[in-house]
Amino acid sequence: MISLKNKNIFIAGGSGYLGSVLCEEILKLNGNLFLADQDIKRSESVIKKLQKKYPKSKIIFSHLNMIDPKSISKNIKLAYQKFKYIDGLVNATFGSTSDKLSELTAEKFNKANQINLTGSFLLMRGVANKMKKGGSIVMFASMYGLVSPKMEMYPKNINPNPIEYGAGKAGLNQMVKYFSSYYGKNNIRINAIVPGPFPNINKAANNNKTFLNNLKNSTMLKRFGKPIETAKPTIFLLSDASSYMTGHSLIVDGGWTAW
Repeated sequence: MISLKNKNIFIAGGSGYLGSVLCEEILKLNGNLFLADQDIKRSESVIKKLQKKYPKSKIIFSHLNMIDPKSISKNIKLAYQKFKYIDGLVNATFGSTSDKLSELTAEKFNKANQINLTGSFLLMRGVANKMKKGGSIVMFASMYGLVSPKMEMYPKNINPNPIEYGAGKAGLNQMVKYFSSYYGKNNIRINAIVPGPFPNINKAANNNKTFLNNLKNSTMLKRFGKPIETAKPTIFLLSDASSYMTGHSLIVDGGWTAW
């Protein structure tokens, strides 16, 4: 059985739609949690629920701004101060806009990829450099880092998945390969989770029935992914069950990219 007992896991973006479910799975498996996120209010709500459900677990929250190198460095330092060692890192953050391709500015493109690329690079390197006894790093990429959005799938009132998001996630897949090669000698495994369609249907932008049906029908399983279906593969990559896996992008997309 997979266990994270006595393992200290740092999750960037841990209070998000997918990240919060992952946090609970880590605690279920007796891991300790360092939750870093930019949304303080949402994080406080997530942590309150987790503490009530897992009162004996060690849970620490810290505000994280992935655009600010000082904030990233501060969080890494704090995590090591609190836990003495980090066994696993998960980066579930992302940057994107809702702008049309024709209206997207260079400034907004760069700002999104300060999170997707630069911030991710600094976070990965900063934690890996401190993993003197080895460890596991898992980055949340996306199917849109592998394939293009199907333009005909989007109704006129919905913009296609934005280019800055896909470009950033494609770069993240490459960083996973590069970092795994560089840090392999230190027994640090670095992999990516590549989610397919996991829409948060509570968001207004995702409530268009035509769009949702198109999304479902573009998968082989004809349904959306559930947050637990990214959490469990991520747990696998964090655990010793994947001890000989590194440099890999694990696709969890209902078959979308296999067409």
